[in-house]
Amino acid sequence: MSTTRRGQTPEPSEEDELFASFANTVRRTRGRVDDLIPDAEALLDWLREHALISARGRATEVARLRRDPEEAARRLERFRHLRDVLHATATDLSEAGQVGAEHITEINHILRHGLHYHQLKGEPNGARYEIAQVGDRLDQARAAIASSFAHFLADGAAGRLRVCANVGCRWLFVDHSPAGRRRWCDMRTCGNQAKVARHRARARERSGVFPTPGAV
Repeated sequence: MSTTRRGQTPEPSEEDELFASFANTVRRTRGRVDDLIPDAEALLDWLREHALISARGRATEVARLRRDPEEAARRLERFRHLRDVLHATATDLSEAGQVGAEHITEINHILRHGLHYHQLKGEPNGARYEIAQVGDRLDQARAAIASSFAHFLADGAAGRLRVCANVGCRWLFVDHSPAGRRRWCDMRTCGNQAKVARHRARARERSGVFPTPGAV
């Protein structure tokens, strides 16, 4: 189910793509920008909620990043950079119909940093063995988000990716409508706002009364 702004009901749709859910962790409401991952712990909560790290992994990372605020800031910035790339790429697709080469390079860079492997570990007496995953769990989580986007593009669905036409929103969404002509992330919110704005504009034209510049 799509994530919605407080007090809003989403229109029925398919489950959000992982990359779109992450891209939409920044919200714009009447000129105000709200970041749903304002700090490293909020980011870890989001990753846990979306099954990108385990509960134990989250606890380990919380303790580690609390001990090293500079590293926490770096990690947060890396995820925000990915979010910026997702938005920029979606804008490319909406306006030019293709992804810029520089954004493909960025996605591939993130994917490479998420590489990991498994190794077999055994106790000295051979009584117990286990499979351990080797690699940085946060880089892996970031790569998983980038991978969901890469697979979305590779599956041929790029033409269905949209940026909400409401300039005060700009959420990413996948257009699942039969005609493929949706312009807003939610017709009952952003779409309705656009209709109201058009109606008011036509009413002003008929009356000859226009708002004072700068007036709300």
